[in-house]
Amino acid sequence: TLGNALALPWPDGYFDAVNTSPTYGNRMADCLQDNWQRISYTDRLGRKLSPDNSGAMQWGPKYRAFHVAAWTEARRVLQEGGAFVLNIKNHIRAGKVQPVTEWHIEALTALGFRLQRHERVPTPSMRYGANSDKRVEYESVILFTLEGKGA
Repeated sequence: TLGNALALPWPDGYFDAVNTSPTYGNRMADCLQDNWQRISYTDRLGRKLSPDNSGAMQWGPKYRAFHVAAWTEARRVLQEGGAFVLNIKNHIRAGKVQPVTEWHIEALTALGFRLQRHERVPTPSMRYGANSDKRVEYESVILFTLEGKGA
């Protein structure tokens, strides 16, 4: 089903689980369209991304606001006690690790999700670009459960 993560078409509490791998806010979000072959969502699709697609968002305030809204909507359609599985990864910018994973954990916890398990899965990562010698060598797969939804 195609849809918008900010306006899901299902009623409250419809699902017992949500599994997602959001964009990471890294260089895959570059939106340049020219004669260079790039490794980005825009280049791979050969067109601009839709306005509500976080694939065009670099790590920063706009990215974080988008995901708080998306996680709030996911919370709405998830049953109390339901599972929320997140696959996410930190990335390197200007030689420093960007705390994308930690931010998502904090955001979800603030929305009433309880962290149950955090597994780090080794991934080779691409070795291109300004930080080709520095990479976060794993992705995180994190299981949360939705605690009392309250009011």
